[in-house]
Amino acid sequence: MNEITRLRFLKWLLAGVVFAPGIAVLGRSLDNLRGDRVGWARLKTRSPIWMRHARSDPKLTQFFRDCTTLNIDSAWYAADVERLEEMCKYPLLFSQDIRPAQNGDARNNLVEYIRRGGFLLIDSCINPGSRGDANVFIAQHSSAFTEMLPEARVSLLPDNHELFHCYFKFPDGPPHTAVEPGWNNHGFYAVHSGLRLVGIISTSGLQCGWDNMKPLPGHDVICMRMLVNIYIYAMMQGG
Repeated sequence: MNEITRLRFLKWLLAGVVFAPGIAVLGRSLDNLRGDRVGWARLKTRSPIWMRHARSDPKLTQFFRDCTTLNIDSAWYAADVERLEEMCKYPLLFSQDIRPAQNGDARNNLVEYIRRGGFLLIDSCINPGSRGDANVFIAQHSSAFTEMLPEARVSLLPDNHELFHCYFKFPDGPPHTAVEPGWNNHGFYAVHSGLRLVGIISTSGLQCGWDNMKPLPGHDVICMRMLVNIYIYAMMQGG
């Protein structure tokens, strides 16, 4: 389950397998030092775009393996929001939009997944067909979290937060694939339940970045580095 995975990760982290910021990482040559297998998956919902950009997810997981000592499978996986047991295989679930999952079993499963220690990354897919309004996207997802978890608090994550410095350095906050006004001027919105960060709401279009949707050299790498930081920070937390 998620908490078991988290505890194994912490034991491995404290043993020095994941190196401190600023120290060169060792990559695939140290496969024998990798800890227990960890992973993430896309959250499958009834949205027709839940798997948009999934074609490049193996590229992301390979980046994890090349640039860290995280033992993540190079394949990409999906976890159906209607099947809690699938969701709980993964300590982090990635979604473009949880608004289609706000009723019945889907909503209950999201609540239970978070209660069991799971982490949700909501990263908007910015494209001409579904762009909408960034402020509405943030407001509706903030409401979704506070309705699911009455104790939840949603707030802007400051650029000096540890998440932006726990592995790779992001002194200016998150990168943005979008260039459209209104989408590229938001930071990450943190969802806290008690002392634990349980989710991130992002308008950065990170997935669009690692799928090379922004024609800037190296931008895909920057977005994948951001995912590494999010994953490591989520795993570093206690229960």
